[in-house]
Amino acid sequence: MEPIQVEEWTLVIDSQKTKEVYEKINYKTDVVEWLNYMEVCSIKDPKVLTFFERLGIDILKPSQLSYYPVEEGTMVMYTGSYHLCGELVEGEMDGWDLVIEGHCFSLTQEHDAIPQEMSGDILEISFEVVLPWILDIPIHVE
Repeated sequence: MEPIQVEEWTLVIDSQKTKEVYEKINYKTDVVEWLNYMEVCSIKDPKVLTFFERLGIDILKPSQLSYYPVEEGTMVMYTGSYHLCGELVEGEMDGWDLVIEGHCFSLTQEHDAIPQEMSGDILEISFEVVLPWILDIPIHVE
């Protein structure tokens, strides 16, 4: 376990164990909104990718993902969560809001959809972001 400073919060995480869990997770889906998320995230800003890599999280494998078309289907608002092995040791849980290149991250205590392979102390990072629709497949707009 290693301490990681994220602004005024200190997390003690096991990034290697987290990474090993994500390597075992195999998310396959035919939901086009999920596929769009994966496509956009694979070319995302290096600051966002570095944040995820520091924590051992695979950005392409959220534990939970919801999506809402916006701007007449040209953009999608994604919300969801990721999990990692570790704990918050300094700073307020409720005060943890971090924005990196349009991604808004928060530590949450809901602990929904934790990967089966994950055990011990677990942190949940929820997120919200609006990303462009880049697939050639049309999005369903209600």
